[in-house]
Amino acid sequence: MLSYYLVAQRSSESKSAPKATGGLWLVVSGALQMVSTTAFILAVKATAVANVVAIIAALPIVAALVAWLLLGERTDRKTWFGIVGVMLGVAIIVSGSLAGSGIAGDLLALVAITAFALNLSLWRKFPGMNRVLVIALGGVITAVAASTQAQITGHSATTYLLLVLMGLLLGPVGRVWLATSTKYLTAAEVGLFAPIETVAASLWAWLAFSEVPSMATVTGGSVIIAVVVLTTLVGSRSST
Repeated sequence: MLSYYLVAQRSSESKSAPKATGGLWLVVSGALQMVSTTAFILAVKATAVANVVAIIAALPIVAALVAWLLLGERTDRKTWFGIVGVMLGVAIIVSGSLAGSGIAGDLLALVAITAFALNLSLWRKFPGMNRVLVIALGGVITAVAASTQAQITGHSATTYLLLVLMGLLLGPVGRVWLATSTKYLTAAEVGLFAPIETVAASLWAWLAFSEVPSMATVTGGSVIIAVVVLTTLVGSRSST
């Protein structure tokens, strides 16, 4: 938490962000981060991973709807084509592996993507919000909320090292970049990149643990990456 605070204090926007967002919206954004992160983790524990992956694939649609309702932000045709293509890739990945049980986990996954979509719209509405500060605040709120259930002691040194690596470096950096991207992309476009996390996880598991992905995962992942790249390239050309 101290590291989060020091980084936030050094940011050039840290003083202007509360004023630009009314202060309260920083807390709301942090709370939404806590809800989305916690719900996602609980969903993975409560239902099949394939179910969670399939539901997360709907994030760009939910983000587009939320942004339209709250901000009046319309999603263009090429992004909708991208959304359909990504969902096709995810359908290939999870084909034949969806579980018929675990409704509680499925609902938690829906809560996770809804909270995340709301945050995307919030970041779009307040482009001047300090991204470092709001991610730091979200981390603090999540830590406080999880502290009552967390088993802090009794883990190996490797586990603590990985927790520090993820909690103080990989997680915050990824979230700050993601939040910053909403300054330049619509909520639906940012949500379009979410399924790539699933593809990347399979790749890292293959490289680090020799877990060879199935042909469905390779095929679906290739479709997702190709669709996102093509959608991005089309968008960049149309903006020039």
